[in-house]
Amino acid sequence: MIPGRVRGGWGAVAANAAAFLLLALGTQILARQASPWDPSAWAAPWTGDVILVLATLLFVGLAFTMPLHAGVVNLGIFAQFLAGFSVAALVARDASIDPAVRAGLALLAGAGAGALAGAVILWLKWRFAVHEILSGLLLGGALAPWARAVSQAPSSLPALTFEAGAFQGAPPFAPGLGLGHPMTLAGGILLLAFGVLVAVVFAHVLRASALGFDLRIVGSNPLAAVAAGVNVDQVQLALLTAGGACAGLSGALQLWTHPSVALERWPFPLAFAGITIAVYGLGSVRGILAASILFAIWLNVPGTVVSLGDPRWGAAVAALLLLPAVWILPRLLPDQGAPRALWRTRHRET
Repeated sequence: MIPGRVRGGWGAVAANAAAFLLLALGTQILARQASPWDPSAWAAPWTGDVILVLATLLFVGLAFTMPLHAGVVNLGIFAQFLAGFSVAALVARDASIDPAVRAGLALLAGAGAGALAGAVILWLKWRFAVHEILSGLLLGGALAPWARAVSQAPSSLPALTFEAGAFQGAPPFAPGLGLGHPMTLAGGILLLAFGVLVAVVFAHVLRASALGFDLRIVGSNPLAAVAAGVNVDQVQLALLTAGGACAGLSGALQLWTHPSVALERWPFPLAFAGITIAVYGLGSVRGILAASILFAIWLNVPGTVVSLGDPRWGAAVAALLLLPAVWILPRLLPDQGAPRALWRTRHRET
């Protein structure tokens, strides 16, 4: 099996489509019951924020999918996301940095912090045999208080939102960046184009290069890859570092979103939306792109914001967001001969 190639065929596609349709229609029906129905809200113009949301979903989807191709379940994505956000927030608050370069520097610093967090997770695995899932989750819990401390709006951490007029001026919760509406929209489009380029290049390398052949061997069976002379640790480090950079960049992007909808209103931490994008996208690059677009549109619908803000329906929405993992993840996980092979901390024989 090649990781990322779903063996369910059109049945898996139909099941995912049904789950998304149930999610989209259900949240709108719940919103209609929870608050007075205002048809005029549907006519409100979309803002440039939807571009940033789409870019965020694409990058977190890549952050989970890329390491999965090397047999690494990147549940440290939350830690990488928070590291990117925290470092970018510190850069944005530094008055000694020229405002003209502060925005780009914050993005680069966020991506670097996410990549470093991914490398630390694998170092703990190599040095102390701590599995990446355990170390990733613990590191995410440790970074959460720091992210709250450095946030410019501690009571409302960065989140996805689609309020009309959010970009009439500079982003209100990153005032030191010196960005206006045209620059924010142009930057969002450039970042989205960069994300699409990264996805397309990764797909090409995976399918049509010698490096991609090594990646496929590692993802399919790391023990066989060791026997074939492939450096499994190096391949997994490269993929988890690349995924961490994508997660850190998505965290840094939250500095450009309006904080009217708090992060806690998402049924689970925003970084784990990468799992949703990956399973709804069937683990393929084209699927991730399609899932990112669909979820960005869904999040932009007025009723969705009402539903996500209602704690009574949070569990139901979270269940629908993760439901496809039941039939998709078993097909995406590497086929390594035995299920326990996925939980190895050292891929070598004694």
